[in-house]
Amino acid sequence: MRLTYASLPDMQAWAASIMERAPDFVIGDDYLRRWWVIPRNEQVNVYLHDIRKSDDDRAMHDHPWSNTSFLLFGSYIEHTPEGTFTRRAGDVVERPAHALHRLEVIPGERAISLFITGPKVREWGFDCGHGWVHWQDFTSADDSSRTGRGCGEHGDLSPVTGVGQTRVVLAA
Repeated sequence: MRLTYASLPDMQAWAASIMERAPDFVIGDDYLRRWWVIPRNEQVNVYLHDIRKSDDDRAMHDHPWSNTSFLLFGSYIEHTPEGTFTRRAGDVVERPAHALHRLEVIPGERAISLFITGPKVREWGFDCGHGWVHWQDFTSADDSSRTGRGCGEHGDLSPVTGVGQTRVVLAA
């Protein structure tokens, strides 16, 4: 038996066919649209992501699982502690759960990626320079794609922890 691999144009056509239906999940005010490629489960998940807006520029975030992004359409700029990288269609990026990054959508563009995750291994949040802030404290309680208290720019954070440590508690 000979295995063949899908080319980038094959993958793009496949993704476009899935994205003809309404997204399964929309995060925020059209920040990110998500289609589930396989049924959601606790071991591995496969999504198509239509990234339409940049991540909040005040802090990089990590993830609750190791993940792989295969960029199918468009491009974006990825900011990491190691540097800034332009990711283009065809690029594959693997990240451990604790890897910090921030995505910046190039003006006038959007990016579509095949996003694959492993099992949840930790909580996720934002590295605010003075410590790690849990995503539920950083984002708005009403809309997780919008910044709520963020990094505590207005003095409303209680003591914080290191990246990936116990959840930060914010003052009311």
